[in-house]
Amino acid sequence: MSNSEPYFLDDRVIIPDDVKKMSREQLEQKIARLEKEAKKNKAKKQKIVVSA
Repeated sequence: MSNSEPYFLDDRVIIPDDVKKMSREQLEQKIARLEKEAKKNKAKKQKIVVSA
């Protein structure tokens, strides 16, 4: 993929109402939790690949 091509063809998303109603603090906490989960899942996948 060259730099002139867009990375996303369609970047529209639907934000659920419960997320829209969250305070900034609640959003930051949820984002932090999701990032932590993503790191754990990534580490698990790497362990699986290495041990396979």
